[in-house]
Amino acid sequence: MISALSWVRRGKALAVPKRREEEEEEEEEEEEEEDEEVLSKENAVRRAISAASAVKSDGELAEYGLDKYDDEDDEALGVLGAVGPPMFRSNMEDPYITLPDEEDDSDADEDNIIRPTDSLILACHSEEEGHTLDVYVYDDQEGTLFVHHDLMLNAFPLCLTWLDCARTDGSVGSFCAIGTMDPAIEVWDLDCLDALEPVVVLGGEDMEGKAELPASKGKKKKKKAKKVLKEGSHKEAVLGLSWHPIQRHVLASASADKTVKVWDVPRGQTLHTLTHHSDKVQALQWHPTSAAVLLSGSFDKTAAVLDVRAAAADWKAAGKWPVTSDVECVAWNPHEEHQFFVSTDSGMVTCHDARQAGSNLYSIGAHDKAVTGLALNQQVNGLIATTSLDKTLKLWDVRGGKAEFITTRNMDVDQVFCCSWSMDPEAAYVLAVGGKDSKLVVWDTTSNASIRQRFPTGRKEEDYEGMEEEMNKMNIDSEEGDSDSEEEEEKPKPKKKPAMPAKKGKGKGKK
Repeated sequence: MISALSWVRRGKALAVPKRREEEEEEEEEEEEEEDEEVLSKENAVRRAISAASAVKSDGELAEYGLDKYDDEDDEALGVLGAVGPPMFRSNMEDPYITLPDEEDDSDADEDNIIRPTDSLILACHSEEEGHTLDVYVYDDQEGTLFVHHDLMLNAFPLCLTWLDCARTDGSVGSFCAIGTMDPAIEVWDLDCLDALEPVVVLGGEDMEGKAELPASKGKKKKKKAKKVLKEGSHKEAVLGLSWHPIQRHVLASASADKTVKVWDVPRGQTLHTLTHHSDKVQALQWHPTSAAVLLSGSFDKTAAVLDVRAAAADWKAAGKWPVTSDVECVAWNPHEEHQFFVSTDSGMVTCHDARQAGSNLYSIGAHDKAVTGLALNQQVNGLIATTSLDKTLKLWDVRGGKAEFITTRNMDVDQVFCCSWSMDPEAAYVLAVGGKDSKLVVWDTTSNASIRQRFPTGRKEEDYEGMEEEMNKMNIDSEEGDSDSEEEEEKPKPKKKPAMPAKKGKGKGKK
């Protein structure tokens, strides 16, 4: 399954991702061991020569020339002259060899290159064999999607967020924070192709401070080592993450332990622990422009907005908005400063005003089952997407203080767990979807005629000829909110693919 996903802004990833340095360090250690072994042998030979020289006056040993035993002639002479082929220090000096010493790795490098027009999609992928963070490359011009590289995870992933944060040397890197069934938050370097471990672990088990319980007396079995958590760590699974849009070194996390924590990532320290919810905290998001304002949603059937700068006593008095069932997702409206949305496990989506605690602007009976994905488009005002365990994706227009249904699709991924809009203006209408079927699907929503009628796309209508027909061939079912907007006549082959299931395999399918 794909349990969570996120886009990476174009231009934030290294054009040629690096590889870990552990192998080079191991090779250097092996070379040092070999050098020490050679040096030891040379010392042994010198000692033998010295011992032979001490008895050089003895004619029986001197005649064998032991003191010159290790001296090598320039060449060994055989019956017909020099024995063995001529030796050259490198292939460049050998006139009969035209290949260079090192192989040409240009083809391999070409597969790993991330172009400025490429978009990256991060997806948490789980199978029986294990869990991985898959890094996809999507080219909206060519319509290609493939796995560039993947990283092995240590536990079942539940949520993720992308971040660009300063490294210890001052350079800005591309990272992914992942929350899992464990209380730890792992931060992975996306610019490393084959990382074996995260660069930072926030919370989780304290391996250095791990202590054993005292052994019991008598014949009772010895107790296992007690699990010691790092100071400030969550105590249960991490269910939600949000990277700060302004203070890039700050991360917020939501947990099944009923708390919200604010972290200083480079230092690996907890800045705040918020206890304003009475049940598991499922989701949270920083306000896009107000640096200290945080939105959260819980299984206590409330959404809350609070200022993290306030005193701990004031967090309990945070503004709250009740909903009818457990909260699944929360999201700020990037085009309306005081507006946010909440989705629940009963299939409802509600809109609220952060200035009016307890208010409900309007409600949407979005799905028949839990709304597991809620994505507001940062580039296109009023365009939101919802996904559900009922196996459907729906698009809505929420401009004008009301919600209007646009279209619904079965994305052929079974139950849908997550969705996310592209962060780049060049691909503003592109949506990524993941679900139970472990297949990532990317859909250019401008292939839908109703989207083109409602929102400005910046392209001519003839650019979209045949895209709906291609969608039907891919077995992605649709149902329009406005059936009159559908074009029924046959169209030629589209200029680009509106939806593309991912190809497994690194570098495959790239031109």
